Amino acid sequence: MLVRGQRQVVQVALGGLLLCGALLGTAESKKKVVKPAPAPAAEDMAVEGIAGQLDAPACERVLEQAKPDLKKCYDEVASRMYFLSGHIELKLFIGTDGKAKRIITQKSNVGSYEVEHCLVQTLQKIEYPAAKGGLGEITYPMDFAGRGPLGAWGREQVAENLDKEKKKLLTCQSKAKKGGTERRAHIEELRLTMYVAPGGQVAAVGFSSPKDPLDEGVTACLDTKVRQLKLADPLGKIVKIEYSLGGPNDSE
Repeated sequence: MLVRGQRQVVQVALGGLLLCGALLGTAESKKKVVKPAPAPAAEDMAVEGIAGQLDAPACERVLEQAKPDLKKCYDEVASRMYFLSGHIELKLFIGTDGKAKRIITQKSNVGSYEVEHCLVQTLQKIEYPAAKGGLGEITYPMDFAGRGPLGAWGREQVAENLDKEKKKLLTCQSKAKKGGTERRAHIEELRLTMYVAPGGQVAAVGFSSPKDPLDEGVTACLDTKVRQLKLADPLGKIVKIEYSLGGPNDSE
């Protein structure tokens, strides 16, 4: 049974950047360029459940209270890496006890495992309104604005640099958690976003997978291996690229 509630988009100002659109529900939020405001206004709202129902206003209040901790996840890393920017969309499945049973990083081009992991851990600790009748679902998208321009590589240059490294990166699947009943994303389902700094060193990398939670053993291994890569020198620029470890790569 699919239960639909009222629709609302909550915009959260985070100092000099915007945590945009705490969207409660499965509907996709529209990306907006908005200057920070002291009290952003709420617009139409959306909540959906899988078999259960969530109280949308109560979820909004809980996530509003979590803003300072979520803000800290980005700010602490961005203070060292001014170029970090992008969109992340986290899907939370809330149980009848008010706990997040699963959190999926279904979309992210932020390009920082440190930021992404912190956001998941922070959202995992929150006590949510209990879902009624089964699992309820919250989709929580955020946008982060970095400082300074970024370069880009075309599809061929991305493939030239990373296709030869794929086999080595795929060995990180061996670090997957053994046992347990919960399905975790296989390494070939992951999409990587990374920043290549002058000299060809990977300064930061992040991960997403559309259907299942990330395996911490796999992503920690990938984070280490990717940042050890020596890629082409972007010659004084920082280049942001995306790469899939499974399907076709269409970054351009």
